[in-house]
Amino acid sequence: MSSFKRNAIKYFKSYAMIASLIIISLVFQFASEGRLMSVSGLSNLFRQASVVGILSIGMTFCLIAKKFDLSVGAVTAFLGALAAYLVTNTGLNSVAAIGITLLAGALIGTWNGLLIAYAKVPAFIVSLGSGLIFMSALAIVTQGVAIPVNDSFFTMLGQSYLPSYAGVMFCAALLGLYIILDAKSKAAYRKIFPERTIPFFKQLVRYAVIAFSLGLFCFIMNLYKGIPTPVFLLLSLAAISSFVLLKTRFARKLYAVGGNPYAAELSGINNASVTLVAFAIMGLLAGAAGILSTAQFAQATPRLTISRELDALASSIVGGVSLAGGRGNVANAMIGAFVLVSFTNGMSILNIDDNFQFIIKGLILILAVWFDIRMRSAQNR
Repeated sequence: MSSFKRNAIKYFKSYAMIASLIIISLVFQFASEGRLMSVSGLSNLFRQASVVGILSIGMTFCLIAKKFDLSVGAVTAFLGALAAYLVTNTGLNSVAAIGITLLAGALIGTWNGLLIAYAKVPAFIVSLGSGLIFMSALAIVTQGVAIPVNDSFFTMLGQSYLPSYAGVMFCAALLGLYIILDAKSKAAYRKIFPERTIPFFKQLVRYAVIAFSLGLFCFIMNLYKGIPTPVFLLLSLAAISSFVLLKTRFARKLYAVGGNPYAAELSGINNASVTLVAFAIMGLLAGAAGILSTAQFAQATPRLTISRELDALASSIVGGVSLAGGRGNVANAMIGAFVLVSFTNGMSILNIDDNFQFIIKGLILILAVWFDIRMRSAQNR
């Protein structure tokens, strides 16, 4: 394949989802007579994307390792119910309840990882079985009824907003972190390939686009009530996860294991331990998503299992994380989450029946996988 065609495919994959997000937003903005893209509508959209976004981060780690987790819907709902039970029924301090819930999530993920990585049980079977187990555990904890949460600190995590000045400082910190990490990556790249220099103007334009996007986001959020706390938590977790995937030895092992497990093992990488850590991260983030979901509604209900695993998987794949493993990043998974939530929110505003929404989500997932297969096939020619 020529370098021109390879670069064309690369840029098409990079910007196709951004274009899709813009097109979907404009279509539903017109169809909803301006309700989707109102200031309050955008704030609500970002808030709704927070739980799906967190789950898609965890799913990204699993998919890069060439695995997936179908239990995240049930596990997230169970952990959210566990947090509500600890706060409401036992009177436990909310901070302690959150800590226990996160620990439980990490342990559940570790258990799944042990079965997959060391017992060699296929990820499909393990995650499907875990989903059934924790769906039943959710019914036991909730007894089929919602568990309300009245703790002010707990509900603050899902319902409050950052002050305007804090939002500006947070967006500025994200921009600074991006520039520092990008500059370091480019410097390391130049050391390895000194002949392949990246034009300074092109780099400057990229920074300007990121700065404009963050500034616009912060400005729009502050026009309403500020950046929602769930969105702040999502972006913080995304920044931490991006750093992990860009700058750590574990990330290099993770991409190697997903890209070519046999070669990774020959190079001395412990494939099983890498897979175990990926699922532990998935479990930990499922705990965070469960806490956030319960905090947003100020209650935990048995219905919170519905389609969460589909949303997380679809968001990651739509964002370009490959089912073949070894490829993907958190930023694209975030874009995929916003594409999916924008679509869902738009359909809800237009009062489209839930059953039809699931049909459309299923079609989106199928098309995303087909698109990934086609792009990989084109790159390998």
